[in-house]
Amino acid sequence: MRPHTSRHRSTRSQSHSLSAPRSQHGGRHELGQNFLRSPTTIDTIASLARSTSGPIMEIGPGDGAVTSELYRLGRKLTLVELDETRLDHLEDTYPRAEVRHADILTTRLDRPVVVGNLPFHLTTPILRKLLRSGRWQRAILLTQWEVARKRAGIGGSTMMTAQWTPWFDFRLVTRVPADAFTPKPSVDGGILTIDRCPTGSIPDNARSEYQQFVRSVFTGRGRGMKGILSKMSITDHRTLQSTMDRNDIRGDILPKDLTPDQWTGLFTELVTETDHKDAKKGKTMRNSKAPKQNPITEAAPQTPLITGEMPIVGAKPATEKLQASIPGTDPKAKSHDKGHLQAERGFMNQHQKPQQPQPRWNLPRR
Repeated sequence: MRPHTSRHRSTRSQSHSLSAPRSQHGGRHELGQNFLRSPTTIDTIASLARSTSGPIMEIGPGDGAVTSELYRLGRKLTLVELDETRLDHLEDTYPRAEVRHADILTTRLDRPVVVGNLPFHLTTPILRKLLRSGRWQRAILLTQWEVARKRAGIGGSTMMTAQWTPWFDFRLVTRVPADAFTPKPSVDGGILTIDRCPTGSIPDNARSEYQQFVRSVFTGRGRGMKGILSKMSITDHRTLQSTMDRNDIRGDILPKDLTPDQWTGLFTELVTETDHKDAKKGKTMRNSKAPKQNPITEAAPQTPLITGEMPIVGAKPATEKLQASIPGTDPKAKSHDKGHLQAERGFMNQHQKPQQPQPRWNLPRR
């Protein structure tokens, strides 16, 4: 329900005086209001709504040109209106309807059917909110003509449409001339219907990954789909070509010209199946790895360790030097003179140059 009911009741007469001239001369420019005046278009929207079932939510009813036809259906009706000067008129004219004084961008879309003459400058934000809401089944929308065409994939779809086609069916109904609105906008309008698919062609848990794939393709570099996908390095060239052939995709086709089935086929074969194979391969490799061991901590406890040695060029690895036994503790140790032991273990006296290991036959006698 609309907030501050008492305030609106106290200013009911003022509200009516404001709404009457606006109804005659059209909507408020700052709210993007272009009221529908064409009986043919109103009948078309009402007919589309009549073919649905369940409660209806109307976005921006304005002065009620479409609302009156929806009200006659005798179903539960929710009216979401931002312009507070219209609220009293809507409550008085349609007493059985629920009137919400709210912004559609912050309102829950909690009815099975959504009908709306969308403000042209807010079409994309409202569509994004609509597609991310999960409680409605069909939307009947009046938008800009070019937006309606592209959302329906006519003359090339947009990235947003391609990102949502596995779960929604976009259809263009008819064109609405600019003369059908008051005030007259600078462009024509179009009636677009969006139906939620019973089951998506791609699982819901892969939605984020699929939409990122579509975004990467639309924003990727390259000439045509083959060039773009090649630069993405998803798979080898032979697999890529065979996948495109199976989905009937030419190498020079642009992302905007792909059909919903082609998008689904590409993602399923290039991303989903590739990730599945990589996961299986990665699991096998991880299982075959032996546990890592620290050669120092795993050394035999009975072997004395020598510390404080300085590594030099050509010396043995540090782990081997640390495990070198002390002379005299190993019964198998051979008798060597001091110079040989220092050279063999990489010792260096404080004021001497590094000594390299010497062959035994050149060692000085005792």
